[in-house]
Amino acid sequence: MAGLTRRHFLAGLGVLALPLPALAGQPARTLLASAADGQGPFFTAVDGKPLRLPTRGHGMLPIPGSDELILVARRAGFWLARINWRSGEEIHRIAPAPGRHFYGHAILSPDGKTLYTTENDIARGQGMVGVYDAATLERLAEFPSHGIGPHELYWLVPGKTLAVANGGILTLPQSGRDKLNLATMEPAVVILDMPSGRLLERYALPDRSYSLRHLARTADGALGIAIQAESPDGRDVIDTPLLAILRDGKLTLAEHLPGWGGYAASVAAAGNVFIATALQGDAILLWDSRGAFLGEIGMQRPAGIAVDGARIFVSNEMGVIAELDLARRSLTSLVTQAGIKWDNHLAIV
Repeated sequence: MAGLTRRHFLAGLGVLALPLPALAGQPARTLLASAADGQGPFFTAVDGKPLRLPTRGHGMLPIPGSDELILVARRAGFWLARINWRSGEEIHRIAPAPGRHFYGHAILSPDGKTLYTTENDIARGQGMVGVYDAATLERLAEFPSHGIGPHELYWLVPGKTLAVANGGILTLPQSGRDKLNLATMEPAVVILDMPSGRLLERYALPDRSYSLRHLARTADGALGIAIQAESPDGRDVIDTPLLAILRDGKLTLAEHLPGWGGYAASVAAAGNVFIATALQGDAILLWDSRGAFLGEIGMQRPAGIAVDGARIFVSNEMGVIAELDLARRSLTSLVTQAGIKWDNHLAIV
């Protein structure tokens, strides 16, 4: 974690649907952005009535071909909802199975019929992947994530091979977001055969304090993993690498320069370029797919990233959502909302 600045995050959460300026010859698109304010948890679309939520959410998963998305509660989470983002209507909300809690992310099967979620087996402190009917949110099955604290999931081969970032951090409902195993963390990226869930490969870094959280993949197949570092004694982490790369069967650290802090809020890929937000370092960071550092763009407290073809959007905790021009290394502000802290994720529909 990033110390008190993160732990004192504002109490509310919302999601705003932001129509984007259309490019010539391209369909209009909408940016979905989670946020926090001081009024309590909510979900809203442009000009829509706020939909109040029980707690802060995290991962947003748009449903292709519809105006709906899956919103997952932040870890340790106890709800998952299907929402019409255009109208702001909650269609259906579920709680996790007994003895489970959500870890913030979900992914759809290629045919859109099955939903997979990252979860915790509370009694054993072991990560699980929950299996649900995507339409009804009925829980169908589960299988191990082969690690502790699974966070984001990513299809390497759609429907056949799934990557899971096991953050390595144990949390339990009775202790809230307190991290219970900092001295014995075991973060790893695992590759699972699907739909069986059988473990194919497991990759870990030598330094077990580098919690592996969010995933993105470049056009040439490299998998980038955003790092949110911890210290064994719970003290704030001042400076660590922020990106690991899984390529050619090896997990290595991308090039690192001092001053970026220890928390990558999000990671995305545009072509063969990785983009990560160094929330503590006030910078958007760029690497090639082999981990060579390409440059940075200054932005206060950057958070979420969304990539839509050649267009890249970045949010921050100061109420700004901007479009990033990679060629010019410049930002163009699209919206600023005073009193809003945009969250770690953006999505494009």
